[in-house]
Amino acid sequence: MTHDQTTPPTIDTSVPHSARMYDYWLGGSSNFAADRALGQAFEQAIPSIRTMARENRRFLGRAVRSMAEAGIRQFLDIGTGIPAAGDTHSVTEIIAPDSRVVCVDNDPIVHAHAQAHARARMADGEQPRTVYLQADLRHPDQILEALALKATLDLDRPVGLLLVAILMLLGDEDDPWASTATLFDALPPGSHVAISHPSQDFNPSAMAEVVRAAEQGHMTLVPRDRGQVERFFGDWELVAPGVVPVMSWHPEDDRPTDPNAAYYWAGVARKP
Repeated sequence: MTHDQTTPPTIDTSVPHSARMYDYWLGGSSNFAADRALGQAFEQAIPSIRTMARENRRFLGRAVRSMAEAGIRQFLDIGTGIPAAGDTHSVTEIIAPDSRVVCVDNDPIVHAHAQAHARARMADGEQPRTVYLQADLRHPDQILEALALKATLDLDRPVGLLLVAILMLLGDEDDPWASTATLFDALPPGSHVAISHPSQDFNPSAMAEVVRAAEQGHMTLVPRDRGQVERFFGDWELVAPGVVPVMSWHPEDDRPTDPNAAYYWAGVARKP
């Protein structure tokens, strides 16, 4: 993995960040007291939130495999998070090692991990196929115009766009639908997008409590109902089974006993 900046910004450990909270829920060590405190507040509202984080990561893996099976060999992962087992980079290395991946996140600690990973891979004599951008989904044009992206992805060929557990961090005032539309318009026919998004549809009271905790932690968290999530896909063709509870999207094992136990809608669509 390579990176798009030589001087990483300062990491503010006093403010919680979604990437580090996910790292905490997934059992990682790249998190700080503020991340753990807010993560624990979320757990008080939703005791199964660690399981939900794992289910969301499993959906990412299944979506990437599906795209790879459709012939896609280049991926744009926005809100990639801290490197961990089951992320886009590790999945593509297993199922499609010739893939090229651009990972985007706005958390400086993810940037630091990217630098360390790149140095380790290059020391082993490997040519990195994954690059990292320090960028924000609120500014999709900056992502698309980044030199590292242009050097890594061929936007004349299909791209697998991953927006997994990221759109909830943009309020309606940020118009996340406009951001996704900008990205969609830049990608050629045959491209795919995977989206997962937390929703109040499954447990309104618990989700309301999580939103209150996020506000107290100075974090934006916007759950959206199924119709609002479906709107993100625009006029792209949804892949069967459509927008469904995240655990129900092509489960690897038998169908889950309670597919609504993880409070996310999820789906994959193809650009016609």
